[in-house]
Amino acid sequence: MRTRMAAIAISAIAALAVAGCGSSAAGGDGGSPSSPAGESSGSASSPSSSSLNFSAADVEALGGQKNVDYMIDLYNKAIAAKQNTITVYGITATSSASLYEAFSKRFPGIKVEHVTIFGLELQNRIASEQATGQYVVDNVSVGNADAVFVDDHGYIAEQNPPLGADLPAEYKPAGNTLFGANEYLYTVAYNTDLVKEDEVPHTFEDLLDPKWAGQIALGDVLTGAPGFINDAIRAGKITPDWLEKFAATKPQIVPSERDTFTAVSTGQAKLGLNNYIRGDAFLSKDNLPVKFVSDFTDGISQGVYYRGTVKNAPNAIASDLLVAWWLTPEAMKLLSIQGQAGLMPGAPPIVGQPPLSEMNINPAPPLDKYNDETATGAKLFKKVFG
Repeated sequence: MRTRMAAIAISAIAALAVAGCGSSAAGGDGGSPSSPAGESSGSASSPSSSSLNFSAADVEALGGQKNVDYMIDLYNKAIAAKQNTITVYGITATSSASLYEAFSKRFPGIKVEHVTIFGLELQNRIASEQATGQYVVDNVSVGNADAVFVDDHGYIAEQNPPLGADLPAEYKPAGNTLFGANEYLYTVAYNTDLVKEDEVPHTFEDLLDPKWAGQIALGDVLTGAPGFINDAIRAGKITPDWLEKFAATKPQIVPSERDTFTAVSTGQAKLGLNNYIRGDAFLSKDNLPVKFVSDFTDGISQGVYYRGTVKNAPNAIASDLLVAWWLTPEAMKLLSIQGQAGLMPGAPPIVGQPPLSEMNINPAPPLDKYNDETATGAKLFKKVFG
């Protein structure tokens, strides 16, 4: 039974002019891809069940024989129905790219196209598709606010992937519709060329030191409450008075979390608040001089990302397959490399970071209270910074 939540007001819905909303006939990765663990595969243009010859190691990486049988069945049905492309709406395109590639190698002939979209734009587009019957999106990768919206409006279909039973209940707040298999962890980032290890701040009081005046970047303060600070207030780690003292240090206010990270990596700011931890693979690609304070004494914050199949999705079977694979040990490992914490039991920690069990995390509001509690935080931030 779906969790009922306070509805989010959306703007008037205009009909989409959508062409070709049916399944694409595109192939996997444009050839005859091999499995991440090396299974034999057939032609990407005409795959069949014979292309899924999983070894014992593959079965273990994919969560056991029951889950493998479930996914093979979905794969065969998706291929038979010519469901070759899964369209995803969500904010995590860059960090999910390697996982989509691995998925397409596991399941030749099915590719993933991720549309970077979130907030009101995502909400309005999904609502319009559902209202007009011109369906495009198959799968969503959504954070809390968008997860509240799609659940409250009943836009996500139920499914029962075998590994879903192992996912802790707190990461299935909407029942068997949205599966919170991974999360970002938000904390303080710092430029290693500009900040010495022995001066890295570990408490909110440290951040008020005059030496950081004008050297801290922070995004989104006028449009929302950054979770790193707001969740610390909710947890009683700091009081609203701290926010006023912090504002007096004249932090650099930038449009978004991404801009905050850019400010730190380029040296525009020495510190960034509410940056999610990027994995070593991401940082090393461009040799970025950035590290993250995962052991922040007053606690870091979490941003769970939920994945599910949209009702009436044109490629619903293939989308269900993606959800099932996203819960596997194989996906959990890839997530850790990209800098996301997997939430399935036994998931490895983010590469270069301690396990979740060793981190001090100030939890985000539960989905059924998310709108009210974040609205309270947003009001406070607007009062202080507006």
